[in-house]
Amino acid sequence: MKRLWTLIPLTTAAILLDSFLFPNLSQNGIRPLFVLAVALGAVASYSVQDGIVIALVGGLLTDLFANPYLGLSAAAYLIAVVILYGFVRKNRPKLPLLFVFALIACTAAEALMLGFSLIAGARFAIPNRLLTATLPSLILESLLVLPLAALLRPTGKGTLNRR
Repeated sequence: MKRLWTLIPLTTAAILLDSFLFPNLSQNGIRPLFVLAVALGAVASYSVQDGIVIALVGGLLTDLFANPYLGLSAAAYLIAVVILYGFVRKNRPKLPLLFVFALIACTAAEALMLGFSLIAGARFAIPNRLLTATLPSLILESLLVLPLAALLRPTGKGTLNRR
């Protein structure tokens, strides 16, 4: 029950940041996806089911409020959750390895969204976009997973790690 009281406010804050605050504040297209980071943090700490729910609900709400393609973010986040779960399902990796796994999962999600945007007719210079916007966003998203995973990691029955 305590994890719900932690995940719901985090997911709500991430949806608000992704939908309303960061589209207006992003510099040079750098826009970390907070819902994706929360979903990956939940997978790294709790279970794949928590990550799937956050990815699906958070992605759909983010798309509803801020993106022209309903369901694109949810699909990309779900793919990232499944990829990270494939890496962490047997054991919980140490933080440097978790960063690498989260970077791979975030890259898959960003590649899906970028590819769909190109297919849908978006126009931008791909090398410039990859170096100036997508790469910094990927690194920020992956770095956000680390404190979220540490914050959400359960330490005992019904308790959360609050160091």
